[in-house]
Amino acid sequence: MSTGRWLWVCLRRYVMTAALGWVAAALVLPVLGDDPFWASFGAGLGAGLIVMLLLTLVTMFVLVLLAGRRFEPPTGGPSRIRGGWLIVLPLLLLLPVALLVPLQYLIVLGAQLVYLVWVLPCQDARDTADVLRSLADPAVPAEQRARMARAVAGLQGRPVVEALVQASADAEPEVADAALETLCTIWERDGVVGEDLLLKLDLQAQDRVRTLGVRVRSPW
Repeated sequence: MSTGRWLWVCLRRYVMTAALGWVAAALVLPVLGDDPFWASFGAGLGAGLIVMLLLTLVTMFVLVLLAGRRFEPPTGGPSRIRGGWLIVLPLLLLLPVALLVPLQYLIVLGAQLVYLVWVLPCQDARDTADVLRSLADPAVPAEQRARMARAVAGLQGRPVVEALVQASADAEPEVADAALETLCTIWERDGVVGEDLLLKLDLQAQDRVRTLGVRVRSPW
């Protein structure tokens, strides 16, 4: 999926999720107040349109920043893409609202979390996860797995590095060399390598990594 199409899908899904959240928040107003239902509900929707527009703009700005990470498999937790938790940060803009209408704020926060955990498109991350699993699949031709190992050189994250470390010990020399080459590219770019990952390589591969001049970081 191209970046433009991914952002468009993100926008459509966010508007739908946020709109449902604001309608729910507006429905709470008549229940808690003494004003007539439609007057209170209309006031809630009117204020919600303005705030939702602001939230949408800020959230889309965050998603633009995260667009390059959508191919990287998450490291765990509820986030569907690496750094996806940043989508909740725009709600900091609504903290003054939380002091006035805490229940409505919690409903909007819930809608934002629903978007993060269940609605945000993550097919690209799933595709990368499938590629990483294929690296260790001997049924996949060695030439194809070697291309996969080189194709993930632009990605980051521990799942990517762990899959490459495992592939560097592959029985097929072509796959092992490609995986080690990509590891060197990633670690040279980052300037640091985890000692626990480095020690999983064979001695010759460890020497090759050390010649890159990268800093070895202890996991403890």
